[in-house]
Amino acid sequence: MTPVFSEPSFDSYDVRDCSSFAPFVQGRSSGIYIFEFTNGQRYVGQTVNFVGRFHSHIRGSDHHEPWDDIARLMIMDAKPNDLDELEFQIIAWQRDAGYSLRNKVFNFGFEGPSELDSAIPIIDQLHWANGDDDYDITDIRQAANRALEGKTKLHHSPEGKQPWMQEVTDDATWPTVANAVSADLGAVIARAIPEAVELESIYWTVSDYPSTKGGRLTTLNVGSVEVLYIPREPFELMYANGKKRTQHCSFLNMSPGTVTDDGEPHARWQNTAPLINTFTHQPNYRIGPVDNVGVPTGYIRQALEHPEILQGVRQFCLNLMRSNQSGMFRRWHSRELTRRAYEEHIRITDSLP
Repeated sequence: MTPVFSEPSFDSYDVRDCSSFAPFVQGRSSGIYIFEFTNGQRYVGQTVNFVGRFHSHIRGSDHHEPWDDIARLMIMDAKPNDLDELEFQIIAWQRDAGYSLRNKVFNFGFEGPSELDSAIPIIDQLHWANGDDDYDITDIRQAANRALEGKTKLHHSPEGKQPWMQEVTDDATWPTVANAVSADLGAVIARAIPEAVELESIYWTVSDYPSTKGGRLTTLNVGSVEVLYIPREPFELMYANGKKRTQHCSFLNMSPGTVTDDGEPHARWQNTAPLINTFTHQPNYRIGPVDNVGVPTGYIRQALEHPEILQGVRQFCLNLMRSNQSGMFRRWHSRELTRRAYEEHIRITDSLP
């Protein structure tokens, strides 16, 4: 059964002049707590040891500097097995109520200090997210020339070896599906991830032919969430001329509201190439809703030429990077597929007029 809560479930205390919070938690063993700070921000946490957890917040820890600006403490008792789900629900509740949260977990758009700030100054992050800064292709070019690191499963897979767009033409931009996949990866890495080469495998990763969710040709994860994924199974698409074509499609996530309004596509995007109308929707992740568009594989670069979409993907990537590093996904990161993505992006860029 899903645990439930309500606002009266919390006991509330003014703690502005308190040197210790221990008196407020006597007899309590586990539960959820909310800090309200003097600037109006809040923080939601869970614990099975209130005294020890509060001490780490007040004195500081590896996760943050000491918090000496806590004005109000709210506490709700809960069973240990219910803590994860309750924390998720209550963070969403506080976020929907309009509070700025210092939480990183379950809090898309985290506004507090971040480890990323030491790698990219905040002012540069803002310029990037707003689309003011373009990418420097010099680092991408150098990374494309690094030594080969074995083979990729994608390029040797039955799907990857298929002709791009299911046919062979003299003017095909990418001879195989694997080439088109690499091009899509390269476009997102180079255009949407700040300081991409420097932060490779630290804040973002590329998986090579993973078996998750029915099988993927590749997945680009930023932080702990997928930004680009390409299923192994192709789709049958109906074109404007009435012809049907079976081809692979790439799916791109971005900040909610970029292309949808309450989950429904904005009118202006419903017939905008290369977006596929029926693939534009708003799925829910643990971080909350995101906008998702599908395009024929090989056309992600064209999708990012729309300034709103580029800004939406950049903001999405930046928020994910501010919340988390790549964590467990590092073990599956493919440096060789990433190198091929760099290489494909350079080839395309150099071929443009």
